[in-house]
Amino acid sequence: MRRTRPVLIAILCVFSAAALPAGAQERTAPPAGTGTLTKVERIDPAPEPQRAGLASITGRDSRTLVTCLASDLLEGREAGSRGYRLASDFAASLFALWGIEPAGDAADGEERGYFQDVVMKEYTDLGCAIEWRTGTPDGGAVRSFKEHADLENYYLNRVPETVSGPVVFAGYGLREEAVGYDDLSGVEVKDKIVMILDEVPGAGDPASPFAKDKLKEKYRTYASWVGRLAKANAVAKLGPKAVLVVRNTLDGRDIYPEMGRVEDDERPVIDEPTRLVVLPGTKRGGGAICITREMADAILALAGQSVESLKAKIASRWRPVSFEIGGGTLTVRTTAGDERLLRCRNVIGAITGSDPSLKEQAVVVGAHLDHLGKRGPYVFNGADDNASGAAGVLEIARAVAAQARKPKRTTVFCLWTGEEHGLLGSTHYVRHPAFPMSGTTAYLNLDMIGRNGDRGSRDSRLARLKVPVPDRAAILPGNFAAVAFSAGGDLGGVLREADRAVGLDLWQIEEAVPKSSGTVSD
Repeated sequence: MRRTRPVLIAILCVFSAAALPAGAQERTAPPAGTGTLTKVERIDPAPEPQRAGLASITGRDSRTLVTCLASDLLEGREAGSRGYRLASDFAASLFALWGIEPAGDAADGEERGYFQDVVMKEYTDLGCAIEWRTGTPDGGAVRSFKEHADLENYYLNRVPETVSGPVVFAGYGLREEAVGYDDLSGVEVKDKIVMILDEVPGAGDPASPFAKDKLKEKYRTYASWVGRLAKANAVAKLGPKAVLVVRNTLDGRDIYPEMGRVEDDERPVIDEPTRLVVLPGTKRGGGAICITREMADAILALAGQSVESLKAKIASRWRPVSFEIGGGTLTVRTTAGDERLLRCRNVIGAITGSDPSLKEQAVVVGAHLDHLGKRGPYVFNGADDNASGAAGVLEIARAVAAQARKPKRTTVFCLWTGEEHGLLGSTHYVRHPAFPMSGTTAYLNLDMIGRNGDRGSRDSRLARLKVPVPDRAAILPGNFAAVAFSAGGDLGGVLREADRAVGLDLWQIEEAVPKSSGTVSD
């Protein structure tokens, strides 16, 4: 948990960046764009009004908070669990101790409390089965396909439902203007069930137009789950009832590429029913159903085709071969053994702004409080993900409360529930904000800020963030933070000014939709 304290101090400084003296030290100033490094050559003293708040953030306190939130007593803090309720009670009691105003729900005739109720729906023992019916309903043939044998359902929200429709084979599901290739041209996929192949036409064939340098790099990930998901989600925008993905190449893995790979011998094999937690009214999300070659060929046989024959036709001219399979109906049934409502809660506190004209605006500082819970006797403690970020919100709340000069805008501190199930607590807040979204000027998100500071962890993380090799050598282990923020504003400049009083090696990622840990967005 070495990263927590300096990251907290840096983020707290964001609130007072405008008061920092200019030109006090030499540093690299990143140009506009994505992925730039700021290194502070000399650390300046923090402005006087913020010193008491900064001094309140100590490594000992940060470690204590993380240790408490990640303890076995809290049972992994899964949304709706006893452990999560204990964690949220603990956070609310600290808000009250430090004089943070309650900003959650108000009961009838009562003042606001620290909790915002979030109702979720839990489905357990999920299943998926598919039937392929040919001929007439009275005299046709039916073939059944089973989950974990013929298919895997990788839709994000596998809510119980049944969909039926004809099958459209849409090649590789690609549209590439650079080579005039469009698998989806000339076929209607809306309200149909679409079957596509993963990868690209002619994978491994140097004669393929997709093997050229630019396209080869563009589609480099399309043999992975990332590529399959990207293609399926692109096709899903056209309105099909479901998307089936077939493995393009036969390499012995078929739909189970991860089978047999052991990542952690210390974790137990967990044999529990599958589980889905969503907000009420949630519809099926992005994703796909991955099917075996055998299942795909059984469906294509009605048209006298197979995966291999269609691949060969496409490769013969590098042109799509897409068509609707006539005379057949595919039915996909997603089921749940049980369902129930879960009552969960966000924790919300606030410090009213000091400026009479700006206090109606809000800056939100948030982190998810939940983690994966426990399975059998095994507790997923979630120290980094995200006891560290939750501790960060608590530390910043206490520090802002201790400052002699409060921020001009109202500061809202939020600890979210249900993040591990798909950002459920924060989604509920956006739909039912404690302060109007129209007056919310920025959101600072703290996620997994307790990374280890050793050299190996640093190098691994810098590689994932695609930090250039020359810059990596200049970054000190234990002194690094990555922050993503929305493009188009001046948050990058604010962060650089704030870092003057802290001295982190700061990797700034400017992007249209911030997605990296430690996110700052507006």
